[in-house]
Amino acid sequence: MPEDRSVPKRPPEYIIYMNGRFVPQGEAMISVLDHGFMYGDGCFDAYCGKNGFVFMLEEHTDRLYRSIHALKLPVTLTKEDMNRAIVERVRRNGLLDFYIKVIVSRGASPEPVLDPRKCVEPMVVIYARQLMHERDPKKVSGGIRLKISAFRRIPHDSLEPKIKTCNYLNHVLPKLEAWEAGYDDALMVDARGYVSEAAGYNIFAVTKGGLITPVNNILEGITRKAVEDIAKQFGIPVQEGFFTPFDFYAADEVFLTNTVSGITPVTQMDFWKIESGETGPITTKIQSRYYQMLETGEHGTPVYAKQ
Repeated sequence: MPEDRSVPKRPPEYIIYMNGRFVPQGEAMISVLDHGFMYGDGCFDAYCGKNGFVFMLEEHTDRLYRSIHALKLPVTLTKEDMNRAIVERVRRNGLLDFYIKVIVSRGASPEPVLDPRKCVEPMVVIYARQLMHERDPKKVSGGIRLKISAFRRIPHDSLEPKIKTCNYLNHVLPKLEAWEAGYDDALMVDARGYVSEAAGYNIFAVTKGGLITPVNNILEGITRKAVEDIAKQFGIPVQEGFFTPFDFYAADEVFLTNTVSGITPVTQMDFWKIESGETGPITTKIQSRYYQMLETGEHGTPVYAKQ
């Protein structure tokens, strides 16, 4: 952790990066004709950091630029410049534990029309704020209840799930469905009934001492990759493949992964209790190792120079 004197004083208002400018959050505005606002025409990536280190910065930015390339967004900012802007964004806000979001839209059109060729310049927005808890911390440790959604995951031949697009309705609607039914979140299957991912999360199950995780119609999560690396450190085999809901509700343990919540145990799917209904030992072991990586700056990029 950096010494206190190397961390700038927290500004009275969060500072936002917008196309090369650092402005107070209250002054950070985009046009109502921006294609990201009007059509979801853009992409984003989410990062996290602990104790002044950005976790897996380059891996997140690489994924962001794969999305930029897939959407043909004419971004001139290099990956190196993007990473410097992200780090500077955190530093200017004096944050130690933080959540970062980078949003890239196609930019504003002179007219409210769909034609993307009329957009003049892409818009790059970076914000970072104090690390948030997407869930009640008690549920992160004690487990959540998943509802298998009636909404199917958009298939890759309609819209490639590997693109972290700004159009997230395919995740928003299942969440609303799950919450209205009294569950904590939603699990989505593809058109053939195979499990793909939860709404904004990758999913793993522990069965016969190993991990299974879907490979179909998913966003390739950075936290998912970190979990696979941790499993290898512990000698836990990982199998990627096509799995049905039965493979998960009949498993020994189930957990979700994403940037904001890290590792979240699942103790029930629909009306099926997962094994004992409590967080399992392998989930706890992986969860502990993951948080150790965050705490110690392993795979982290330092924001503040030691003095």
